[in-house]
Amino acid sequence: MPDFLVTGATGTVGSALVRLLSARGATVRAMSRHPERGDRLPGVEPYAADLNDPEAVRRALTGVRRVFLLTGGPDGPRQDHIVAEAAAALGIDHLVKLSVLGIDEGADDPLTRWHREGEEAVVRSGVRCAFVRPGAFMSNALHWTASIAAADAVSVPFADLPVAPVDPVDIAAVAYHLLVGRAPTGAGHPVTGPEAISPRRQIAVLAELLDRPIGVTVQTPEQSRDQMVAYGLDERLADATIAAMGSPLHGRGQTPLPTVEQITGLPPRTFRDWAAANLTAFTAQAASR
Repeated sequence: MPDFLVTGATGTVGSALVRLLSARGATVRAMSRHPERGDRLPGVEPYAADLNDPEAVRRALTGVRRVFLLTGGPDGPRQDHIVAEAAAALGIDHLVKLSVLGIDEGADDPLTRWHREGEEAVVRSGVRCAFVRPGAFMSNALHWTASIAAADAVSVPFADLPVAPVDPVDIAAVAYHLLVGRAPTGAGHPVTGPEAISPRRQIAVLAELLDRPIGVTVQTPEQSRDQMVAYGLDERLADATIAAMGSPLHGRGQTPLPTVEQITGLPPRTFRDWAAANLTAFTAQAASR
């Protein structure tokens, strides 16, 4: 039987965590709705299941010792409850949930409320647990690839609002250490990158690395929200995304925190580091024009 269950195993954080566990010789059940999208790695069992299905969750949890829990959106609290209750019933040793920055700072946007309810469900279950609470992801910049490829331009709200985004690989590294260690139960770990950098400056870094100019158009939050909905995003998720993007206006997510280095022993990567490592995502789009 695998030692670890990783949910959301084909996402940016989940896939990085699966790779890290595999590289360390762990056995992993890599759960997602589309496991065929994941890498084939030593010790990794691709596993298809839906977090909204209690019986499927129980089967996925059976035999594992520790769980990484990734949920999102308005269904997140219910999914957290389903997983936590099943984990408690099966005697799971330890659960680490990916949450969000600001939960302990009075934030009340939809995304934070969903994760706060999810954390509370996990704590109520009695399972030993810890929470990784990242701010903005550097990988959100991947949403710009099509626009950069099509027009060498990006439209963004809050273009000059600095935030301290974090590389999903660093989030996964924090989660790994919490999973294999014995963090105090119920502890929350706020995670950011090493620098506060605005979207406009992030785009400038990409332009430097791509060696071509990229224009920036400033959208209103309402324009950005309507664009997300037009592209097919659920209205509740669009509202939550815009609220989260504006959270630095309230002083959240701007200050770089030392958590990554404290837990992993390594400094977090800068946005330039992330962009250089993921530049092929932008050059591949450009080549397809």
